Amino acid sequence: MNYTGDLLLDGEDIPLTETHEQHSGMRSVQNLEAIINEGLRVALLEETPDQSLGVLLEHLGKALNGERTYIFEQNKSGGDDNTYEWVADGVEPEQENLQNVPPEVCAGWYRNFSVGGHIVIEDIESIRESEPLQYENLKRQGIHSLVVVPLYDGKKIIGFYGVDNPPVKSLAYASNMLQTAAYFIVSSLKRRNLFRELQKRSYLEGRQSLEGILEGARTGIWTIELEENCLPRMYADRTMRILLGVSDDIGPEACYQHWFERIEPDYVAMVQESVQEILKTGRSEVIYPWSHPKLGKIYVRCGGVPDKTFQKPGECLNGYHQDITETMVTRKKQEQSIMDLLERVRQANSAKSEFLSHMSHDLRTPINGILGMLTILEKSQDDPERQRDCWKKIRVSAEHLLSLVNDVLQVSRLESGRPASVEEPYDLCAVLEDCITVLSPQAEDQSVLLELEMSGLRHRRVIGNPLYLRKILMSVIDNALKYNRPHGSVFVRAEETAFRNGTASCRFLIEDTGIGIGEDFKSHIFEPFTQEHPDARTNYNGAGLGMSIVKKLVDQMRGTVTINSRLGMGSVVQIILPIRVDETQSGQSEDEELDVQNSVAGMNVLLAEDNQINCEIVEYILREAGAEVTTANNGKAAVDAFEVSALGSFDCILMDLMMPVMSGYEAARVIRSLDRADAKSVPIIALSANAFEEDVALSRDAGMNSHLAKPVDIRRMFQVMCRLKR
Repeated sequence: MNYTGDLLLDGEDIPLTETHEQHSGMRSVQNLEAIINEGLRVALLEETPDQSLGVLLEHLGKALNGERTYIFEQNKSGGDDNTYEWVADGVEPEQENLQNVPPEVCAGWYRNFSVGGHIVIEDIESIRESEPLQYENLKRQGIHSLVVVPLYDGKKIIGFYGVDNPPVKSLAYASNMLQTAAYFIVSSLKRRNLFRELQKRSYLEGRQSLEGILEGARTGIWTIELEENCLPRMYADRTMRILLGVSDDIGPEACYQHWFERIEPDYVAMVQESVQEILKTGRSEVIYPWSHPKLGKIYVRCGGVPDKTFQKPGECLNGYHQDITETMVTRKKQEQSIMDLLERVRQANSAKSEFLSHMSHDLRTPINGILGMLTILEKSQDDPERQRDCWKKIRVSAEHLLSLVNDVLQVSRLESGRPASVEEPYDLCAVLEDCITVLSPQAEDQSVLLELEMSGLRHRRVIGNPLYLRKILMSVIDNALKYNRPHGSVFVRAEETAFRNGTASCRFLIEDTGIGIGEDFKSHIFEPFTQEHPDARTNYNGAGLGMSIVKKLVDQMRGTVTINSRLGMGSVVQIILPIRVDETQSGQSEDEELDVQNSVAGMNVLLAEDNQINCEIVEYILREAGAEVTTANNGKAAVDAFEVSALGSFDCILMDLMMPVMSGYEAARVIRSLDRADAKSVPIIALSANAFEEDVALSRDAGMNSHLAKPVDIRRMFQVMCRLKR
């Protein structure tokens, strides 16, 4: 049999010489076990024990990348005989020269063996003085390193085996492997001795002595006689009878019938083909399920070779029967885990494809509207009314496009399980009024009456996340408008139902006279990208994200959302949220406390922005508000402008994040590190299209005071600038 040094383990080619370098710990243990098991399996397929031992040595020698592997056995005179040897290509055999080695040569080794030790020599020069006889013996053979382990029969030392000149770096691994394999070497030697004894005794009598070797491995031995004009006969050893679940007194014909009839029907042909392959090629192996009379279905591995000593007309086979159920069950569990993982990946890819399909449509629609209106504008230079209408529609499409992008970002944040943003004081009534103000044009265009009633709110000043609340209310009211009928109505009521320990329980009711929701769709309304009507995207301009976002936001705010609806009659959405009251503030609104736009007047602002259009827009807005603006087209230019400015010149720095030469992150860090009094205190505000939470965290880590997403909310920018200035 020809071996390359590679083992086939569970369907993979694993180079044995690389195992020690690539794996450690449990993996190394598993590989050792796999190597030994494979060596035993292959050896058992050999026709004679001598051949089996030769195969084992070759198997281990190539696995360890050694020059020579060998077995020494103690003889009756007390010396050592080299009984088995394998050498690598180009290495001279030494077996003939190493017979009856005098006891004194290996005396030191045996002393070490007697206390449970083994021999590892990295360089034989280390034993020149301490063991001169052994040194000369090894030197003569061209040996410079070796690993030798003892062979025990019970407590008795019967010899040793080892490997010469393995790579020094793998000596420890070689030691572990050889120690692990020692039991199997001894078992093989004992099997050899038994087979030699079989030459003196009858075949069946001698076979019984082998049972103890393989019983622990749940491997039985069988002989099948296919004599002409006779029923097939199976002779089974004790372990084989246990594995078959039959009594000791079963006859060979009945034993064969018991085994054959319990092969699962779908595998009978495979087993018969394996028998024919044994007869044709000299060996074969097959794995199949077998019905045990008590255990039910088990998995067995069978292999065999022809019995060339059979003297009767017909054929005879010798082989083994191994229970591998545990291994197969483990493998099937692993395969199932892989299949489950692949299914999750498939579902994720399907969801991703669906998402991209939806978003492709939803993004293209407003973009197409913008491009179309721009074309009409170019051709309507003499029609002011038509131009005003185009500009209005362009703005609506742009705002819708921004809303879609914000929805996607919101879903991403919520799906990741990120907590709500830092809470801040705000005016609850102002948030409600803002929602109505923003959506009123949409209501007018659709001829829908939009009304707000909030007299039931006892507290205006609260603490929480106004962005989340605004998103919730805007999404629900927007749906109520989209899915309404002409001359219908949307009524928004906000009221306080309870107050305890500084927290108000606020109820928001959004009632509409729209198309309503069918009973079948109610259970899916909070799922992303779900819409009851197939033409909803076209007729109602929706992406199917709104109510999904509402549900996730309400959950994060520890509230509840319920929907009552009748198809064709309208819907009522009820949202209940616990909102903490800011009892330290008066009832004045933020707009009454501060005129933010007027407060921007007179501020000196450093604007770092590489996009010329974006820079022009922000600069124009700031100058219109009365601010002085210095521009820089990259982070390095911003740092230079700040360094050359007089102390305290800039009231604020507006910093883009993604810029050439030097990014906004790096520029902020450099400014904060400058040796001047205002470097640590000057407000730095990030203006960036990077709007994820991790982007906000990165800007804060870089030393920025706040983060505003593009396109910039001008009112919000003014508020942040004024707050940081104070």
